[in-house]
Amino acid sequence: MTAAKGGLSPRPPAETHAQSQRDKFLMDVGAWAGNVSTSVLIVFVNKVLLKNYAYHYATTLTALHFLVCSVSIWFAQKGGMIKQTTMPFNDLVLFTFIADISILTLNLSLMLNTVSFYQIAKLLIIPFVCFAESSFLGRSFSREVVSSIMLVILGVAVVTVQDLQLDISFGGMVIAAVSVVSSGLQQIFVRTMQQKHKLTAHELLSNTAPAQAWSLLLVGPFLDKLVSSDWVFTYEWSTPALVVMVASCSLAVLVNVSQFMCLGRFSAVSFQVLGHSKTILVLLGGWAFLGDTITGKKFCGMLLAVSGMVWYGKASATQSRAAASKQLKPQTPEAAEATAAEKAALLREMNGATRVMAGAGVDPANIQRV
Repeated sequence: MTAAKGGLSPRPPAETHAQSQRDKFLMDVGAWAGNVSTSVLIVFVNKVLLKNYAYHYATTLTALHFLVCSVSIWFAQKGGMIKQTTMPFNDLVLFTFIADISILTLNLSLMLNTVSFYQIAKLLIIPFVCFAESSFLGRSFSREVVSSIMLVILGVAVVTVQDLQLDISFGGMVIAAVSVVSSGLQQIFVRTMQQKHKLTAHELLSNTAPAQAWSLLLVGPFLDKLVSSDWVFTYEWSTPALVVMVASCSLAVLVNVSQFMCLGRFSAVSFQVLGHSKTILVLLGGWAFLGDTITGKKFCGMLLAVSGMVWYGKASATQSRAAASKQLKPQTPEAAEATAAEKAALLREMNGATRVMAGAGVDPANIQRV
């Protein structure tokens, strides 16, 4: 690098852009790897808490996760590691309501419906998110992207849906539908709220985690009583169970932070599609460490799902590059001439308005801009 007067010469714009792209890629990979690894690990920790120590209070456990997350963020703010921010009360209430409804209805859906229908309902979150983003956020999906999403859904369905039993009640169907809509909206809101209020993942989580913790602590014991027929207050703690609970809550902090980072960087559709890699890893982990069996049907479903994820990654990248090149495409002479004519007409109107205001004794510089 050549020296310039007063120091080293600045990097060329192309080199700076390439470096920023590499940094963004590494941050994206780090956020995704962190979310996948912690999400898979917390599943196994919660399985131990559920099976070995008979803690059957899922909603209260989720509330404790958010409570520990809130306390951790509070300490980080006091230590100067995270900036203390606030978001509008109306948006906070809306986000908390949707997120809580998602958690509550997923738990109720598992109670009221068969496991197969519960898994099918969770798979429908992807189509709903696609519909919502295309209808209200103006996002378009290429045919290749749609095909790859369908392949992922098919693969995960083969893996998770074992004995297809659709004997469901009307109430169970309504709860499942609400869980699909609320879960999809919650994931969309994470990204839109961060962009709307210019918040980082940690800053958004510092606002939403306390609200979710206290709201779920109020309703959690009642829902858990409905699901498990026992009050959470009657649970008899032991030292090993307490250690596993602390591990679960600690991992929940990492899961929530990494999830908000991912949803702030990726779209909700990408998060849903690639998030099914957690399902595959959980099954492989159960086979490797817990003695679970993987049938030929499950193995074929895994191959389909992983193939769909790889295809989706390539198709999504291709669509993004095509959209970027379209935006950077130079204008035709006719379009450039029309744009110049529009600018000239607008400038004439502004000059004319200035002269009118000056003639009326109004100083244009004193007019407040909106």
